[in-house]
Amino acid sequence: MNKITNPLLALLITAATFTACKKDEVITDLPTITNLEVGMNNNKTAYPGTDIHFEADLFAASNLASVDLNIKPKVGTGWNFNQKYTEGFANVKNANFHKHIDVPTNAALGSYIVTIKVTDLFGRTTEITSDLEIKYDPTLPSATGFEVGLNTAGNDLHVEATVAAINKIARIEVEVHGAAWEKDFLFTDAAMVGLSTYNFHKHLDVTAAPKGHYHVHLKIVDQLGKENQFEEHFDK
Repeated sequence: MNKITNPLLALLITAATFTACKKDEVITDLPTITNLEVGMNNNKTAYPGTDIHFEADLFAASNLASVDLNIKPKVGTGWNFNQKYTEGFANVKNANFHKHIDVPTNAALGSYIVTIKVTDLFGRTTEITSDLEIKYDPTLPSATGFEVGLNTAGNDLHVEATVAAINKIARIEVEVHGAAWEKDFLFTDAAMVGLSTYNFHKHLDVTAAPKGHYHVHLKIVDQLGKENQFEEHFDK
């Protein structure tokens, strides 16, 4: 039997074997989707003429490539939505998927299926489904004329809307969020609480927000706990 007597040669063979093993290692884990939310507080409910909240935590050991969101009726015809997202997701391991999708005013009422599919850089996919019910509720709070605007200095955000609540206004929440910054503002003004209509007009301090694209969510909660949410955008 031949023996390796040269210590340097033995070391080189060991190193080469180790390197070959490292090159042969392949990541086989599929992407993951966790903490899925469909609708406010994960109520899996949407209403024509408003928007619906989607959120989930995504992970891919070999980095994400894209996220697909699909909404379709369980049976028959109705509203269909398909969108692929890459910005903010491609080439990162972890991402928070948070979108608000407008439900058309003429969306057919009934049962829908929501599918979120994540694809990694190797083309491997994972998908998760959830039920969604689109229903009509004429007593939900509403907002018209919702607008936002940032001043030239970039530190003051104008938010305005005419809000209405058959069951009287309890509070209004405004959430401003972007990729690197978010802040919640809560309003329970005595001049507003208990009214059925109110001209909501505020100026929010966004000095700390870095440059980027931002979503503004206006949530109206009535005194029966019913709530409705509306979305606008701005760039800083």
